Amino acid sequence: MPILKSKPFNEKYPLVSSIIPAYKEEENIVACIDALLKQSYSNMEIIVVENGESNDRTYEIAKSYEKKTKGKVKAFTIPGKQRGPGNALIYGFKKTRGKVISLVGADLVYGKDYISKGIIPILKGETVGVNHKEEVCKNLNNLWARAFFYKRSFIQSSGLSKVFTIIRKDYLKDHLWDPSLGYADDQTIYRKYGIEFKGLDLEIYQNNPSSFKEIWEHASWVGKSMKINPLLVILSFPLFPLYALYKTIRHLAKDDFYIPFIIFLPIYYSVRYIAYFKESLKKLLT
Repeated sequence: MPILKSKPFNEKYPLVSSIIPAYKEEENIVACIDALLKQSYSNMEIIVVENGESNDRTYEIAKSYEKKTKGKVKAFTIPGKQRGPGNALIYGFKKTRGKVISLVGADLVYGKDYISKGIIPILKGETVGVNHKEEVCKNLNNLWARAFFYKRSFIQSSGLSKVFTIIRKDYLKDHLWDPSLGYADDQTIYRKYGIEFKGLDLEIYQNNPSSFKEIWEHASWVGKSMKINPLLVILSFPLFPLYALYKTIRHLAKDDFYIPFIIFLPIYYSVRYIAYFKESLKKLLT
């Protein structure tokens, strides 16, 4: 797939607008915002968009930053049941003033040089957007979180990524997220236009889902977005213990050999599969 180049910027430090879509993130939003406020690249605005369904203090916490940062952080909440980051991202994009957009998950913690290093190839016109090569789990002491991933790569063998975290606003405005893709809405540009983004060595951490409930909700969201025939998922249900065993062995062998996982991973993968099964059944019945 191609990498899209553009004209170099005529500014050395253009305003970067960071958009944070947030859903039930009261435990993570402070660390996320604080990491952005500590960036070595200072010409930034931070826009938090709570999707209207959190039922916790996510919006209240984000709103508290407006006064103490003199408007550098702005917080919004959108009405209606619009779960998934796509709608929140589009809403936030309309509030941005910057020439460069930074897409930030509310559970992410950026290293202090993430923006200053990540923006360089965009300013030079080498690519319209970039992504980090690898993401590291921040809450490794939790079994659910560590099972979700220890480290994960966003880069193909070509060195390119299907998703971006920093992108030119003038390109993005004509290629906004497609919320109908659900979990895969961050791949909108790749799926519609085949464009990939440059991978860079940037420091970043994620606070992974850390409970049965959070893993179940995440897996259900992924299940809603799956494009495979739901009947295939349902028919394979009798085989799911084998699926859990296979995923456990593969995880231990390739991703993270951790002794407690020998017992825990079959439970973890069973939870994920059953969540997929539930969503597939709902698709067939509706």
